[in-house]
Amino acid sequence: MDLRKDDSMTTTFTINGRDIHTDQGDANTFKGFGYLNCNNSSRLLLDYKWQQPEAYQAVLHILFGGPHPLMRMLKVELGADANTSSGTEPSPKRSAVEPADVRRGVGFQLIADAKKIQPDLMTSILRWAEPGWLKADWRNVRTDDPDARVPEAAFEPMYQYYKQTIIAAWQTYGYLFDYIDPDRNETRHPMVRFIKWFAQRLRTDNEGFPEGFPVAQYQAIKLIAADQNTDTNFGDMMLADPALRAAVPAVGYHYRTSDGDNQPFTQLADTYHHEVWYSEGVGPMTAGRLRQQDTRGIGIGGTQSALDIANRLIKSCAQSRRSFYIFQPALAGFYPGVRYAHKELIVAQTPWSGYYQVDNIGLQVMKHFSDFAVAGWNRQTNGQSWRYITSATASAAAGTENLSQPAGAPSYMTLAAPDGADVSTIFVNDTDQKQTYTVILTDLPAAHKPFNIWETRGADAPEEDYDAHVKQLIGTAPVTDGRYTVTIKPHAVVTVTTLDRSADPAVVYHRLTAAAADTPLYEDPHHGILFQDDYSYADMPAAYLADRGGAPRYTTDLGGAFEVAGGKLVQQITEAERALDWEYSCPPNFTIGDDHWENYSVRLGFAFDLTTQQNSTDGNFIALGIREQNDFDGDVMAAPYGLRLTTAGHYEFWDQGRIVQQHWQGDFDPTTDHELQITGNANLITVQLDGQEIVRYLATEQPALSGRVKVGTGYYHTAITNLIVQQVPGQVTMSTTRWDDLDPRLTFVGNWQREANRDSKNWERSLSVGQASAQTPTSVQFAFAGTGFVLIGGGNRDALLNIYVDGGPVQILATPLPTAEKQPNLMVPGLPAVRHEVTVEVARGTYTLDAVEFITEESASAND
Repeated sequence: MDLRKDDSMTTTFTINGRDIHTDQGDANTFKGFGYLNCNNSSRLLLDYKWQQPEAYQAVLHILFGGPHPLMRMLKVELGADANTSSGTEPSPKRSAVEPADVRRGVGFQLIADAKKIQPDLMTSILRWAEPGWLKADWRNVRTDDPDARVPEAAFEPMYQYYKQTIIAAWQTYGYLFDYIDPDRNETRHPMVRFIKWFAQRLRTDNEGFPEGFPVAQYQAIKLIAADQNTDTNFGDMMLADPALRAAVPAVGYHYRTSDGDNQPFTQLADTYHHEVWYSEGVGPMTAGRLRQQDTRGIGIGGTQSALDIANRLIKSCAQSRRSFYIFQPALAGFYPGVRYAHKELIVAQTPWSGYYQVDNIGLQVMKHFSDFAVAGWNRQTNGQSWRYITSATASAAAGTENLSQPAGAPSYMTLAAPDGADVSTIFVNDTDQKQTYTVILTDLPAAHKPFNIWETRGADAPEEDYDAHVKQLIGTAPVTDGRYTVTIKPHAVVTVTTLDRSADPAVVYHRLTAAAADTPLYEDPHHGILFQDDYSYADMPAAYLADRGGAPRYTTDLGGAFEVAGGKLVQQITEAERALDWEYSCPPNFTIGDDHWENYSVRLGFAFDLTTQQNSTDGNFIALGIREQNDFDGDVMAAPYGLRLTTAGHYEFWDQGRIVQQHWQGDFDPTTDHELQITGNANLITVQLDGQEIVRYLATEQPALSGRVKVGTGYYHTAITNLIVQQVPGQVTMSTTRWDDLDPRLTFVGNWQREANRDSKNWERSLSVGQASAQTPTSVQFAFAGTGFVLIGGGNRDALLNIYVDGGPVQILATPLPTAEKQPNLMVPGLPAVRHEVTVEVARGTYTLDAVEFITEESASAND
C-alpha cells in the first residue's frame, strides 16, 4: 500500500491496476450488503404483507430491487421458541418427528418474496439456541469445551434439524440455501469436530430426500463459520488445520473490524482465498436527519452513525479482509423498546397504517458503495463482480467496533471492475476538518476517463432540507500527470468514480417516503375500540393462518410461541419443549398494540391448560399488563402495571416490577373460562376478574401513562379466546404524532445539550437536556395543530417548567412527573382545536426531553 501524508495534511496513495486480482474467487469480490432476519426483528412484516401489500413490496424493493441492489443476501437464524435478545423466533421443528414448518415466523417467506424481486439473491442459515427436543444431547454446548463434551450421537439429530428445514423451504417456497453455519450463533468455543463432521455428512448425504429435490445442489451448499461475536480464534484454528479449511470456505465474525493478533483472517483471504464476512453488524443509530441537530456539531456522523458504519466497512476490509457486511437488522419490523432497538435503515412498526420510515441518509451512505460498483458473488454477476483493491484501501479510524476518526486520519476504499475499465473510491471523513487526498493512477485502464465526484453530507444551514446534500454529483476531479486530488468536507462521504450515472434514476437521489400516514391503531373510534381479536379470522382468506404459521395479527412473541389453533390463541411450548436458551429467557409472553395508547382498558378472555402435567418452575398462570414502552428482558412484567393469576386463584399485582398487592380468590374455578380486565385511567389502575373488581391502585411513584399491552403465561397450552382494547370514556385516548427531541421542527433556546446515540431506552437513541439559567432563558418552542401536547422523557426529579401557549401562561412552575424512559412527564390537553404556538421554559433545575407528542380532537374524544 502506497500511503503517505505530507505536511499539508494531504494523504497520497496509489491505485495500481496490477493489484486487481481476479484469481481469488469470491475472496475479494465486493458483495454489497446482507439482511439478517432473527429474534423477532422482522415479525410485523407478516402483517404488512397481508394488510399493507403495497408498503410491503415498497420496502422490499428499496432493499432488494433495482439495477444496483443494496442487499445481495438474506440470512436467517433458526429459531428455538426462546427470546434471543430482541424477541422470539419460532422453531420450524418442535419435536424430532414433527415435519418442519417454515411458514412459522417471517424469515423463510421473506426470502421467497425477496427472490421474486432478485431471483439470484444469496441465502444463509444458522441456529441461535436449540429447541427443546435437542436440549438433552446439546446441553453441554454452553460449556467451555463443547467440542469434547457434546456427544457425537447428538450430531445427527442436529444435522436433521438443518436438513429437514432446508428441504421444507425448498418444498414450500422453491429455493435452496447457499450457506450453512452448523455451529451456534456467537459461540465462544467453535465446535471444530462437529463442523468437520457436518461438512462430510452434507457432502455425502444422498438419502431421505423428496422426489425431484436437487440433491447435488444440496451437497454443494457451502459452510460459513463460526459467527463469533468479536472473538477471532476460529481464524487461528482454520490456519492450523488444513482439513478444517477444506470444510469451511467462508468465515465470518461479528462487530469488531480488526483481525486477530496473527492476522488469521487476512491470511485466509490473501493466501487461501477464503471469503471473510462481517457476518453481523449494526445499522445506523439515530437517523441522519436527526443527528444534524446534535449540539456537538457531528453533522450526519458520530459514533454509530451511517459514517461510522461506512468506516467499519473500510476498516474491516483493510484490516481483516471482510468483503461483506450483514445488517442486524436492515429493517426494523418489531415493536420498539426491546433490547437493541433503534439501529436500522428502514422502520416498519405500524402495520395497521402501512407507514414506514427510511433513514434516507443512512441508506444513501451505503449506496455510495453499492451504486458505484457491481456488487455480488461471481455467480450472481456472471463473473463481473468488482474487486477490492486492498493496496488502495486504508483506515486509520480508532477503535475496533464503535469507531472514531481523528482529524486527518485517512479512510478510503477502492473497488474496480475486473478488467480495470472502471474504478470507484469511497472516502469517509467523520471529523470536524476537511481532508485532502492525492490519488496516483498506475497501470489502470480507467485512468483516461472522467472521475465523477458524488458527495453526501448534512445541511449547511437550518433552513435547508436535511437531505439537501445527499448523494449529489458535485463535479469531476481533473486527472493531471496520472493523478487527481479531491477534498472531503467534514462529516461527509464521497465516492469518486469513472462510472457515469448522472442520469441513472436508480442512483440519482430522491427522498423515499411512505405513501401512508403514520396513524395510531384505533380500529373503531365510533365504539371506542382500539383493537380487538377473537382469533377466528372469519373475514380473512382461508390461507391466512396457514401461510402465517398460525401467527396472530399484530402480535410479537418475547418468549414461548403463541399461535392460533381451533379459533383460539394457544401458547405452544411446555416445560419439556422449552429451548436451551441463548443466554436467558423469560416465561412465554407477547406484546401487542400502539405505544401512543394512554388511557385504555384491556379485556382478556382465557382458559387454563389443566391437562399438561409438569413440574414447571414458572407455574401455570396468566398475566396481563398495560402501558409497556421498554422491554429489555422480554418479560411480561416489562409492562409497568399488571396482574399475574395462577390456577390456584392466587394473584399478584405489580407496579414497575414490584409486587404491591396479592390475594387468594378462594372460590376460583380454574376449569372454566375467565376474563381479566385492566384499566389505566390516568394514574388510577383497576383490575377486574370476571367482572368483579379485585384491585384498585393509585400509582404515585414514577407513574407510567402510555404504552402497549403485554400478555404472559406459564409453559402450558393456555388458550386465549379474545382480546379487546377500549378507550376510557372522558379521557385522552392517545397521542397521534410524535416528534423526536432532535426533530428540526423543535426550536431550542438557551442552555441545552442535545445528543444522538444515547441509550436504546430513549426514542431514536437521543436526548435533549436543558439547564435553567438566570442569565439566558432555556426553552423549547414548537407549533402544532391540535388539542394538546405531551412531553416525553424520563427522570426529571428537580425540574420546574413554565408552559406558555399562544403567548399566554398555561402552567407556571409545573412539576414534570419523574417517569421512566419514553413515558409522558407532562400533559397539556383540552386546548381549542386550532394551530398553537408553545414555549416550554426550564424555570428551575435540569430537564430531560426525549420527544413531544400531539393530541388531536379525534384522539381526545371519548364515548360517554
